[in-house]
Order: sequence, then C-alpha cells, then structure tokens
Amino acid sequence: MRWLLLALAFFTLPSPAQEVPQWFTLSFLDIREDLADAAREGKRLMIYFHQDGCPYCEKLVTVNFRDPKIVAKMRRHFSSVDIDIFSDREVTWTDGRKMTEKQLAALLKVRYTPTLVFFDEKGAVAARIDGYLQPDRFSAALDAATVARAGVDLTN
Repeated sequence: MRWLLLALAFFTLPSPAQEVPQWFTLSFLDIREDLADAAREGKRLMIYFHQDGCPYCEKLVTVNFRDPKIVAKMRRHFSSVDIDIFSDREVTWTDGRKMTEKQLAALLKVRYTPTLVFFDEKGAVAARIDGYLQPDRFSAALDAATVARAGVDLTN
C-alpha cells in the first residue's frame, strides 16, 4: 500500500522540467514595479505565459531556456516574469487595476501557450511570440524584441 501511495504522489507532482529557470525575476506580480525595476536595470520586461501540462512550454523551458547563448541574451536584455494563464493569483496591471493571472492573459489576448509578451520602457506591448520557436528562430526573435517599438508579432 505504501508503494502505491508513493507512486501516486510521484506521478501527480508537477514536472520539474516546466518550472521556470532560477534566473527569472522573483515578482510580486505588480507589473508597474516589474516595469520600473527592468527600466532601472536598462532592460525590458518579458512576461512568459504558460500552463501546466503544455508540451511546448516544457520544450521552451528544457531546450531554449537552457541554451547558454539564449540565457545570456535574455538575462542581458530582459527581466523575465512568468504568468500561469489559469491561475487566480492577483496581479496589479500598469494602470493599478487588480486582476487574476488568467484575466491578465485575457486582457493581453493570450490564446495559447507558450506566449511571450515584451514591453517597452513605457509599459506598452512592444512585441510578442505566440507559440514555440526553435532556438535559432527564438534567438533572432529576442534580438528583434530588444528594439521593437510597436506591437510586433515575432512569431512569423
């Protein structure tokens, strides 16, 4: 019986591969503060929208977010925060409105995961990546996101 309980506990735990990397910003989910902190560091805010069980989120975390060149680029140019599109944790938006993570995902029209939304220094959406991109395309999209000035879709 003990073996069965241990097996059930093991298989119901979330996959550690989907946990965001330690180099992501520890956020209190006040986007105003996250934007200000990023700007102070000369970076842009990037919000990574994900969900448990998403195979493409797992691939993003286990492949792209572990590639040393991509990690160096992301750490140099972006302050990275993660949002679960189904979570009810409270987020404070740029205008002070409070909402859940899933409401923020709806506000930003996140329809699937992974989605990465990049903000300029003033808090406007500068660029986004919808879906998973292979590391070479992802790296090129990150380059574009560092200078994007208007709502650019870097997916294509």
